[in-house]
Amino acid sequence: MTNHAHPSTEPNAPEAIAPKVIAIIGPTATGKTALAVEIARWLDTEVISADSQVLYRKLDIGTAKPTEEEKRGVAHHMIDVAEPDEPFSAVAYQEQANACLQTLWQANKIPMVAGGTGFYLKALLQADFIPDVPPNESFRATMAELAERQGADALYALLREKDPRRAEDLHPNDRVRIIRALEIIEATGQPVPRRSEGKGLDVLWFGLMYEDRDLLRSRIDRRIEIMMEQGWLAEVEALVHAYGPQAHALGVAHGYPELVEVVLGKRSLENALEQIRINIHQYARRQMTWFRRNPNVQWLPCDSLSGEQLRNLVKTRITGSSNSG
Repeated sequence: MTNHAHPSTEPNAPEAIAPKVIAIIGPTATGKTALAVEIARWLDTEVISADSQVLYRKLDIGTAKPTEEEKRGVAHHMIDVAEPDEPFSAVAYQEQANACLQTLWQANKIPMVAGGTGFYLKALLQADFIPDVPPNESFRATMAELAERQGADALYALLREKDPRRAEDLHPNDRVRIIRALEIIEATGQPVPRRSEGKGLDVLWFGLMYEDRDLLRSRIDRRIEIMMEQGWLAEVEALVHAYGPQAHALGVAHGYPELVEVVLGKRSLENALEQIRINIHQYARRQMTWFRRNPNVQWLPCDSLSGEQLRNLVKTRITGSSNSG
């Protein structure tokens, strides 16, 4: 397969791009979408999201789903592909997002993958396969009962005992993924496969990060404030009304479980927002831990470089990679 792109006529655009995929990763609230859109416009290509939350329709505000204005005419894939009450597995992500890669390659475009869900990035760009273990409802019910009886910590302790490496990747409160990991272990008798690194893809990895962690924390806090100003609580209320408080997406997307409790009168808004801030700060730390395992990421400090400097740096490195390839 030829591997040429059709960059725009913008000055200094490269004539041919060697890497088959460009990935822009990093923790939440680092500006991945804006940078991905700029580079995608320059390369005349499209963006494949690697975000486990924007997959769900109608979860718009709290997932910071890019608006049409923010997309600036660039096609985005793997957004709004599942209903809020429909679980969406990493296997489904791997299959659908891989089909997007193939389509873009066939159109002689270099796919732009952008997002912060490490497991999805790995599934798409690094992993050979994800075990296709069908759901075992009775096992899930047993695990849910265990969690009700002994608390969520009991589930996490069980996973840590059976598969410490998978446990390290998950938040102790991420009941859905913890039960799924235990389900895979139950079915296969093995830890969740780490899978061999590398799919033979040529991926140019760019990571956005804050050198000043306090600045990232304040940016996350401000983003939560903006979401509330945009009507996040009303969005959650509408979703609870339409799909019920137990809808899958409302249990897994950051901040939604806490706001569901506010809607149901089980929690004060002030308490919920404090917990959301804590959870998202912790999530950003876990994202960085995950991403730092990848030695190929070229890290870019978004607190000391302007948007224009970031764009120019990425363009220069893409061009250099093309010339050396």
